[in-house]
Amino acid sequence: MVVTVQWSDVGRDLDLWDLSRGLYSYLTTDAAEILYIGEVDGTTVRGRWNRSGKEGFWGDLEERGIGEHVVLVGEVLLDAGSRLTREFLADVESLLIKRIVPWGNIQSTRTRISRPGLRVRCEGDWPLQKREFLDIG
Repeated sequence: MVVTVQWSDVGRDLDLWDLSRGLYSYLTTDAAEILYIGEVDGTTVRGRWNRSGKEGFWGDLEERGIGEHVVLVGEVLLDAGSRLTREFLADVESLLIKRIVPWGNIQSTRTRISRPGLRVRCEGDWPLQKREFLDIG
């Protein structure tokens, strides 16, 4: 199954802060590093961005001397007739974390539940040259 994630910078579209089902990512301001990848399902990107949600992450970020960051939102696009379940969204998130290993992610960097054949294609404002990720199990 091929899944497309359309990434957009929330600085260009403030309505994306209210996305309640999809992915989000924090980048350095020069987009040289993906700092964190997460998912939203039932809360909003703004709610996840709230400092109280991940106090340790934000404190560690400040210790690294990173005072500003860019927020990307990833809208997950599926083929007609497919449904974006909570489990499937988690599988897409964990595949990206496993392949990219963002500095701020702890879970899914070494092991994860696989979905062999899952191919995630990142489009739009995605900052990396590598845009496609395959779950080989």
